[in-house]
Amino acid sequence: MVNPKTASKKKTEEEQAQENEAYMENYREMVKKLYVLGRIYSQQFLGNRPDGDPRVEYLAALESFKNLVNAQIAGIVRIMTMLLGKKKQEFFRIMEEELVGQLKVMEDDLGVIKWSEDGTPEFDLDKLREKTKGWPQ
Repeated sequence: MVNPKTASKKKTEEEQAQENEAYMENYREMVKKLYVLGRIYSQQFLGNRPDGDPRVEYLAALESFKNLVNAQIAGIVRIMTMLLGKKKQEFFRIMEEELVGQLKVMEDDLGVIKWSEDGTPEFDLDKLREKTKGWPQ
């Protein structure tokens, strides 16, 4: 004889598994759409390029990844601020520290000396030339 509590729980687990699969399928479809839009964006940015141009594919993948990460981070920040309550300010401080750290790495990498008042970086030109000498013209 089947225990009604076990049967009910199993049905709930199966329903949850179906909901999870539906969520993941929807998620995959949205990621595909991000890639398609990133590809169109990249083609527009690069001008007329033949189908299969690796530069378009590369930029499309980067654009899609950027958009996906932005959406995921926004969701994480939203849920974390809801869950943390009073500790929310500490979370914001940590997020700011991480952003400052990443900005510092990029500034050092490109030789940024300072920022002008209008938000334009000023560079150590020798360091910038050295970093970018192998980049495509």
